[in-house]
Amino acid sequence: MSRKFAEAVGLLIGLALIIFVCAPRLNAANDDAAEIKQLSSDYKTALLTRDTKFLSSVIAPDEVNVGTNGQPFDRQALIAKIENPSFSYKKIEIGDLAVQVVGDMALTRGTATVTSETSGVSASDNFRFVRIWQRLAGKWQVTYFQATHIQA
Repeated sequence: MSRKFAEAVGLLIGLALIIFVCAPRLNAANDDAAEIKQLSSDYKTALLTRDTKFLSSVIAPDEVNVGTNGQPFDRQALIAKIENPSFSYKKIEIGDLAVQVVGDMALTRGTATVTSETSGVSASDNFRFVRIWQRLAGKWQVTYFQATHIQA
């Protein structure tokens, strides 16, 4: 066997090992991104259907929200808003949803057009948002959300 042939075989074996070691991580990241996309869809549905049980399960206890007015509010305030019978989300359209997963953290960002009703008065808002998810005790939970108002 020639030296060049042996080097080529060694290189191929090395590349095969790298692919073998990295492939599960690549698949895991893809699986995590798909899971985050599904959770994001379920989150939207939960807002529309007032599913506070689901929201409580995916919102971390110490989560921070920053609304389009720049004011922060916590998980408890969000749940209270959803439970308030004078308020409801009527329509939520998400656009340009992007998901980035890095280890046990995931970032979703996109745009949203939201129609809500408060005491019979309807309002629509357009915003860009960022939502940070963190895997806590093996489960993805929202730890941060921020929305910025944009013109339609």
